[in-house]
Amino acid sequence: MSSKFGQSKFVLLGLLLSAAAAAGGLKDYARQWPVGAQDEGAYAVTLDATIYRQLIRRDLGDLAAFNGAGEPLPFGPMPASYAAPPSVWRQAAWFALPVVSDPTAGDLSLHITRSASGDLSLDTTLSHSESHLVQNILVDVRAPNNDIEGIAFDLALDAPDFSADVSVEASDDLQNWRTVVPAATVAQLRQGGQALLRRHIDVPPQRATYLRIRALGADQKIPLRAVELLLAAAGPVQQAPARQWLDADFVRTEGRAYVYRMSSPIPADQLNIVLGDDNSLANFSVSMRDPDDKNWTYVGQLTAFRMRGAGLTLDNEAMAIATTRRPEWRIESNIDLTKTPVLKFAYRPETWLLLTSGSPPFVVAAGSPWAQHVEFPLETMVGQARAKYGQNWHPLPVQLGPQKDAGGDAALKAYNPSQMKTWLLWGVLVLGAMGIIAMVLRLMSGTPKSPTP
Repeated sequence: MSSKFGQSKFVLLGLLLSAAAAAGGLKDYARQWPVGAQDEGAYAVTLDATIYRQLIRRDLGDLAAFNGAGEPLPFGPMPASYAAPPSVWRQAAWFALPVVSDPTAGDLSLHITRSASGDLSLDTTLSHSESHLVQNILVDVRAPNNDIEGIAFDLALDAPDFSADVSVEASDDLQNWRTVVPAATVAQLRQGGQALLRRHIDVPPQRATYLRIRALGADQKIPLRAVELLLAAAGPVQQAPARQWLDADFVRTEGRAYVYRMSSPIPADQLNIVLGDDNSLANFSVSMRDPDDKNWTYVGQLTAFRMRGAGLTLDNEAMAIATTRRPEWRIESNIDLTKTPVLKFAYRPETWLLLTSGSPPFVVAAGSPWAQHVEFPLETMVGQARAKYGQNWHPLPVQLGPQKDAGGDAALKAYNPSQMKTWLLWGVLVLGAMGIIAMVLRLMSGTPKSPTP
């Protein structure tokens, strides 16, 4: 009994030591960022590019927060009840506008009626059939509580090759217009059996009642069949930050294949390939893997092109991918390339929830080969706050200050206390195994007693 109790003490001691070692303090992280808050409360912190560059662990475990006394603070991914839901594509009501002689005219004079449900109805000077070659388009958004994030053109099935530069304007009254996208290219071209298609326009997130899309060239027309809008969810939920782009680090070539490594553990949801030569086109097979994997996981195909000349500038669109932090990527071309292409990833910076307590200054810290933040029950704490302050309670957005050293580069080279946990646990297992072996040997070597008659 005493032997088993002694072994249990060893195991418990090992677990306690490993937990204490894993938590770490502020100086165990390489860099820190001051939080723009001095009071106790709940804050929404958006991670910026400098934080992602400093992180070592792909699960973001080496990201923590501390108060002025060096005590760890509850800090983690925004609970699902506050995370911004994904934006959705929705078909929009659109109308082909007549071409006006003065394209700079600011007002649009129309006979307008609105139904009891609020839908817009325009007079017969505007056409609206199944398919059009159009220059100017009016979109009735019909989503007053949603942010518009993008526009997609559904082209006619028999659409001829075309290229058009367009601008996008927004209005709430059809009289006062503001430019939201000064110029964007929409095109469909065919070359070498490939279809070069560009039909999406990114819009800075904003709300508007109407959109006006106008071709910038007098002879440019779009073979349009339908218009779709990318709409962010309505409500008090904090909207996701705009996407940012990060170039992957080129590693090596493997024949026609190029291998890259993602330099930061970003949550990538789009990728793009930029060719190095003008007037070139190549089809790529895209794959990814974890560092310890031998085989590559197929992601998809992307046709990359870069067209220049005769006043035409056209590049391929990005490819959507399932959100991932996998670091190793491989793209294989169907032709030989003279220049190494650039592999780019798009991501939305994540928002974390910070609950402050104690004395300021409050800081966020990142970058450690062994330390990791403590897991706090943030979802439960948010539920309690809502029960106390109401369902509309939400954390306040807060800005981070400039990056400073915490433990500096020395923290990145520090001894890893988790090694102590590994050796201690292995020692406990070896001692336990030796004890069991000794007990078995004693039983085997013992002289059996003669049965009693």
